[in-house]
Amino acid sequence: MLIPWVFVGVLPLSDRQSRRRMALACVAALLALLSLTMLERARSGLELRHLRIGDTRATLYRLDDATPRPLVVIAHGFAGSRQMMESIALTLARAGLAVVSFDFVGQGRSPLGMSPDVTEIEGTTVQLVAQTRAVIAAAEALPGVEGPAALLGHSMATDILVRTARELPEVDTVALISMYSDVITPEHPARLLILSGAHEARLREIALEAVAQVAPAPEAETVTAGEVRRRAVAAPYVGHVGVLWSPTTLRETRDWLTAAAGLPASTAMAFTGPWIALLLAAIVALAWPLAALPPPRPTPPLPVGRGLFLALLLAPAIPAASAALAFAEPLLGLAAFGRLALFFGIWGGIQLAVLRHYHRLPLRFDGQAFALLLAWALGAFALALDRYGAAFLPTGPRLPLMLVLCAGTIPFMLAKCQLAHGAPLWRRALLALVPLVALAATMFAAPGQMGLLFTVIPVFVLFLMVFGLMARWFAPRSGPLTLGLALGIILAWSIAASTPLFTAQSTLLY
Repeated sequence: MLIPWVFVGVLPLSDRQSRRRMALACVAALLALLSLTMLERARSGLELRHLRIGDTRATLYRLDDATPRPLVVIAHGFAGSRQMMESIALTLARAGLAVVSFDFVGQGRSPLGMSPDVTEIEGTTVQLVAQTRAVIAAAEALPGVEGPAALLGHSMATDILVRTARELPEVDTVALISMYSDVITPEHPARLLILSGAHEARLREIALEAVAQVAPAPEAETVTAGEVRRRAVAAPYVGHVGVLWSPTTLRETRDWLTAAAGLPASTAMAFTGPWIALLLAAIVALAWPLAALPPPRPTPPLPVGRGLFLALLLAPAIPAASAALAFAEPLLGLAAFGRLALFFGIWGGIQLAVLRHYHRLPLRFDGQAFALLLAWALGAFALALDRYGAAFLPTGPRLPLMLVLCAGTIPFMLAKCQLAHGAPLWRRALLALVPLVALAATMFAAPGQMGLLFTVIPVFVLFLMVFGLMARWFAPRSGPLTLGLALGIILAWSIAASTPLFTAQSTLLY
């Protein structure tokens, strides 16, 4: 954390704003250091071993000793990864369990694509059940691990795990978070804990219905009938994602699974969620003082009248959507990404062509600002998120996918940055909202062609909130060409790193 000392040599600290930047740099650097210390402390004393089970990437968490440990296999939700489940994995490992957490096909570090038959039980569901069974078998064969496995999963994984347990009679202990599955019966799974976020009203109802198959009961009350045990709990204040880091989730899953394994009660808790949020917030905050390091080379905004602006805002919608839907060739053998690249490329290309015609394209490039923004966004922020929060590195087929996506995202962001440069708030808001609505409408109109990429919408929103904010701090000292190129690369990175991969054709890989 050398950032505050960098400012001592380059900022005129007699300037009021420079002093504010220096103060923020010091505070944010200290908070980032504290967060890193706490996050690494949560891992101390544990063995974390990365595994390859066929083409599946997995991680083993356990106390760093030679004692055999009861096994828990953890599966993430749709568009998730092992990193998103790590707070739970660390808590269970500290409580004395051996935990194997893995990435589903098409997600996280997986180099393979999922079957696109998401609406057919015989399609994606069968593929993921087969993968889960292979992971369980390999995990139970690891040295120092005692089976049979207990299972824990979130969201999409809940149905996969219930179906997997139905095929493995020896598996009788299951913990499900944000559960939805229509194959739960009064007898199966035998020991079932269901957790929901307080804001997941419908899923809480489904959880209580599963408990009522044994006996009606309110939340946080365990019911039994012979060997069958059921319990539904709501984690306060959180929703579908935040539930993964809730203290209630950590405590309930720990107590349920250690009791089933016959382990003594534990107080272990790896409450990493707030530290992850603080670390990422500190990294974003540090972008403001960092933006003062390049020498100021401001680019004056070129006038774009209201009529021309509105025309440029709306004109690309139909051509971009039509071109995306008409494009049928898979990109690198993966479904829908070629359509997405074309959507962004046509949108930005039309706007750039018109701006070029009206001489509204300043061409000054600031290499220092470009390198600094790119390094901070894809170095500090992306690496921190990938290590502690969610998979965010474009590895395997995601790297060439990112490079191809750049052909669409760079012109899109170049045009957006030019139109946003020096523009009032209402214009900047529309520049973000209109393409977002057009993309969502295209996916809704043709779900079979574009709908597999629906997670791009929240990724795009988060991209604007995080990296768009960083870019605004750099804008006064650089210009739209510099920011557009950097943000185009960052957007392609964000989509390629986090969006689930589907093969262009139905395939079963397990």
